[in-house]
Amino acid sequence: MHRSRNSVAKGLGWGVFLAGFVPGLLQYQLGQKKRAIAAFVGCTALFFVGWAIVRERLFYWALLTPDSGGSELLRGGARFGFVTALPEMLNFPANVLGAILAWDDSPTGERLWRMPRNLEHFGGWLTGASGMLAAFWSAAGHWALRLRRDGGESPAPPVADPALCAALSWLVPGLGHARAGQRSKGMLLGIAVTAVWLLGLVTSGGHAIDRANASVWWMGENLFGGGSLFAALVTGPWAMLSEPPNLQLGIVLCTVAGLMNLVVMVDAFTVAERSVFPLSTGREATA
Repeated sequence: MHRSRNSVAKGLGWGVFLAGFVPGLLQYQLGQKKRAIAAFVGCTALFFVGWAIVRERLFYWALLTPDSGGSELLRGGARFGFVTALPEMLNFPANVLGAILAWDDSPTGERLWRMPRNLEHFGGWLTGASGMLAAFWSAAGHWALRLRRDGGESPAPPVADPALCAALSWLVPGLGHARAGQRSKGMLLGIAVTAVWLLGLVTSGGHAIDRANASVWWMGENLFGGGSLFAALVTGPWAMLSEPPNLQLGIVLCTVAGLMNLVVMVDAFTVAERSVFPLSTGREATA
């Protein structure tokens, strides 16, 4: 009986949550060694392809920048790789190593944090995408743990992998719902998110999604991964000779589109999840 209780409790608690910040660690704990290697290598490679372009700009994009006006605590943390750059922090090992390799607290180094780079829009998208990919691998691990905990001896397979549905929705809003069998719902959600995003991009003259100039807003905008990738490749490099009159409105709209897509991602995950664990009705719960 004691072992059974421990088995049921597996998959809960802070330990599993924190393990999700290391790509592949949950898969390794589940005995999925090939998937663990694929997760770690894939997330790390994606990060450093982007890091080769941006390097010190990671510090410039951080929520709390360790510049000369910052506290010694921030500077000390940055020196040892603790940089609050999102979503890169979701790929914690690569983010730490990349920050350590790029650290230079000399005046020259601090100027480099602020210096634009060629292809930095795409490089920044790649480092951010590594964090998102790590989050989806973490979601896959949490799902597998829950299936092991609650699915019984022979759990029924889901209509689609929940983590994959969330990842597909990040790239193309609604695609995860289509994967889970809800094509009409996915199409409507995709149209809604894309319409708000397009309105923001057009309103801002194409300048709403720019990590260098609006890094905090970009964190929300990047929740629509396909849209932020388009901006990184197409509109981001456009020179802004003068600030468009509706730039701030465009930034807000694109951020709202990203936050809408976060809801779409969660719902796509839930749709696939409920194919195995349907919600209990009030009558069943009472019984």
